[in-house]
Amino acid sequence: MRYRLKNAISHIACAGTSSLIGIIGVGFITALLTTLLLNHSLISQQSDFKSHSPTLVAFLKDTVAESDGRILVSQLEKSGQILAVGYTSKADKLARGETEFRDLGVLIKEAFAETRGVNPFPASLNIYVDEELITRKALEHIALEIKTYDEIEDVMLTGQGQLKDRLRDSERTMLAGIAVAVVVVWFLIGSIIKKAAVARSEEIHLMRLLGMFRNYLLFPFILHGLFLGGLGALCGLGCFYGMIYVFQSQLGGIHFLAIYQIILVVFAAMLIGVCVGLTTYRKSI
Repeated sequence: MRYRLKNAISHIACAGTSSLIGIIGVGFITALLTTLLLNHSLISQQSDFKSHSPTLVAFLKDTVAESDGRILVSQLEKSGQILAVGYTSKADKLARGETEFRDLGVLIKEAFAETRGVNPFPASLNIYVDEELITRKALEHIALEIKTYDEIEDVMLTGQGQLKDRLRDSERTMLAGIAVAVVVVWFLIGSIIKKAAVARSEEIHLMRLLGMFRNYLLFPFILHGLFLGGLGALCGLGCFYGMIYVFQSQLGGIHFLAIYQIILVVFAAMLIGVCVGLTTYRKSI
């Protein structure tokens, strides 16, 4: 085993400064990919946090009685695209405002008393739509249809619908980023291992003539790929999170990736290195 390690270290040393450049390149790609993964993770967390929020909020006119509002609820629930509709009365809105706004709630209550019972909050309908099955354009079309009812004053799309759009865009960007990262890392590691193989071509040929086993000749290529992929990924992650730690006060409370995601990034880089080493060996020998 000791001779195999010496052989592998000799193989890595033949690449010279190219190995260092490769590690920096893999680290840079890893940092960019980590940025995409972290952005997608944050958007996903926000979407899960607001998963119970209504997709649309329809505000009723002040002249609409509660009985008419509840009749409208039953009409909207018959739509095949709407999952559920919840009615929130003016009194419920006032009580919720007093609780949620705290100090401001006291002022709201006093203003409510001064206006002799005139409630400033409109009744509303909380409309839930399965956003996984419809597009943003279809959601806007539903909002326009609801707005055509005489009882409706206005319809608002909540932040949940916007988060779903951002999540879909983030997924596409992340998948494209992963594909580009794999190609670039494969090219970087492949070019460096190939350079080392060319530099040791005579030595490798001599070892073959001496009857060295295939595994003995293959081991340096595999270890070189592991070295470049694993160390490059670790350096990239370290630099990325070091920058986040330094500028944490400016960036706000940004959480790190989950530990399994970090392990997957490093493992994927090492796996690419192994595959590249194996492929380069087959082409070189």
